[in-house]
Amino acid sequence: MKIRKLRWYIISLVMVGTVINYLARSTLGVAAPEMMRTLHLSSEQYSWIVSVFPFTYAIGGIACGFIIDKFGLRISFAVLATLWSLCNMLTALFSSWLPIAVLRGGLGLTEAAFNPAGMKVTAEWFPSKERGLACGIYSLGTSVGAMLAPPLVVWSILNYNWEMSFVVTGGMGLIWAVLWVVCYRAPEEHPALIKAEYDEVLDDQIEVVQEKTTLRSMLKDKNLWAISLPRFMADPAWGTLHYWMPLYLVTVRHMNLSEIAMFAWLPFLTADLGCIAAGYISKFLNARGVHIINAKRITFTFAAVLMLSMAAVGYASNVYVAIALFCIAGFAHQCLSITVISMSSDLFPKQKVATVTGFAAFTGSMGNFAFSLFLGAMVAVVGYNMFFIGLGIFDLIGAAFLWLLIKQPAATLQPSID
Repeated sequence: MKIRKLRWYIISLVMVGTVINYLARSTLGVAAPEMMRTLHLSSEQYSWIVSVFPFTYAIGGIACGFIIDKFGLRISFAVLATLWSLCNMLTALFSSWLPIAVLRGGLGLTEAAFNPAGMKVTAEWFPSKERGLACGIYSLGTSVGAMLAPPLVVWSILNYNWEMSFVVTGGMGLIWAVLWVVCYRAPEEHPALIKAEYDEVLDDQIEVVQEKTTLRSMLKDKNLWAISLPRFMADPAWGTLHYWMPLYLVTVRHMNLSEIAMFAWLPFLTADLGCIAAGYISKFLNARGVHIINAKRITFTFAAVLMLSMAAVGYASNVYVAIALFCIAGFAHQCLSITVISMSSDLFPKQKVATVTGFAAFTGSMGNFAFSLFLGAMVAVVGYNMFFIGLGIFDLIGAAFLWLLIKQPAATLQPSID
């Protein structure tokens, strides 16, 4: 049976996988207060548990991108989803910080697959004018997963224990891995794809250079660094919202667990809107004659200005104002993050997209790792305020990289929207 607009069903399936991916990684941040209490973990021990994820995620970004480009999306993504689900579930078996940190490392290595895989799907299934929106749609899962985590994890803790929250979110990943294997095929192999849609997708693919390309040679390409360095500056904000915001609200703003369940998901709701806004803003500008690359640079810069709201969080006298500022930051971060992630398919051919996206994820995760480790070591000494100020200005630096490093786009590189 043929299915019209099949590409939108495919990207929706990726979005569901991303929801489950982020449910798994967000479980720790919500369960942290209860885990620290029952396991008697210090802030420094918790910072190591938190920091090992972005470190291994950085390595996994490159490794997963290579695996996906080498062995294909269908099997690679399913295997990696199975592995991250098992790492998440096994966390429930341990009561000391070191094995939990090891499992977080395994989670980071395998969960790094979602962005290279998502961008690979976007590059293979969508024409250039739709890739920003498609990237925004599958990336909705990052915010939805993080948004669903507080009520789901708190429910598991209140009705069972913190261990059950990891079992529940991990089990959902195993179910999705089976669904992916059953439903996904590449465009040239999918029996339900209509030929007209296949022709539309292939119409403006970037041509592949025939000589062999290695990661070493790609490292000389300024475009690779142009989309990687902004990720280095941006990703610490997302890590802070996931792993440190609930702890900040409990320890500094004195919210209880029920209040965390009620309010900690709100920044991720606004982040959903940022995912969609990223695609629509760049598409709006492109439709009015702005080159797609410049349209995305403008979108990134606009969101980077909004990220200044993060700098004011520590100075808000009212906890609800602080949460509102977190919400603005959630919107801004996802808007700029989705924008720069989607640029990999605008600047590189589809055969390289997963590797490029993985390298950019590596760079972003190293920024997240360094920031989280420093925050964990220093928060008890200097408090959160200086870290929030840094997060507020980092993305303006990222915007400068984006404007300075990308080669001036040629008129023929990507067509504008009619």
